[in-house]
Amino acid sequence: MVDVLIGSLILMAAVMVHSTTVLSVRRMNSARAERGIATETLARFVERMRADLDWAGLYARLRPLSAESAGDTSLSRLGADLKLTTRAVTSYYGDFTVPTSLGQVTVLVQVPSIDVGGVAALRENVSAPRYGLPYDLNGDGAITGDPRNGDYLALPIVVHLRWQRPLARAQEVVLATWLRGQR
Repeated sequence: MVDVLIGSLILMAAVMVHSTTVLSVRRMNSARAERGIATETLARFVERMRADLDWAGLYARLRPLSAESAGDTSLSRLGADLKLTTRAVTSYYGDFTVPTSLGQVTVLVQVPSIDVGGVAALRENVSAPRYGLPYDLNGDGAITGDPRNGDYLALPIVVHLRWQRPLARAQEVVLATWLRGQR
C-alpha cells in the first residue's frame, strides 16, 4: 500500500511538471507569434512611409510628432522605451490598418531634431548614433551644421511600434532605418 502511494505521488508530480512545461512552451510560442505579427506590421508601416508621395514635406510632418527618450542626451540608445508617448497609427497614415490580434497598436516615429542657437532642425554634423549621424543627408559631399529640413535626400528614422492586448502589459518593437529618395 505504501509503495502504491509513493508511486502515485511520483506519477502525480511528473504529470504536474509536464503540464507546467507544456503550458510554458505554449505561452512562449504564442508570444513569439505575436511578436512576429508586430514585426511584420512594423515593416509594412515603414514601407508605407517609403511610399509617401510628399517626400519634401515628410520631415516637417514627422518632427512635431517625434519625441526623444528622457535622459538620452547622446541620442545613442536604441531600444524599447515604454515611457515614450506613442500615437494612433492614423496620426501618421489614415489608410494604414493593423491586425486586431495585437490589441491596441500605437506608433512613434522619431526623427533627429537638433537645436543650435534656438533653431531646431535636421542637421548632418551632429553625433547621434541612433540615427546614424553624422552623415551627408543632402548628398552634396559635405557634412555641415546647416539645416537640412527641406533639401535632404536621406532621412534617418527610428520607429517604435507598441501593442497591448487587454489584461496584458504593453510590448514594443523598434526599428532604426533610412528613408531615401528624391520624388
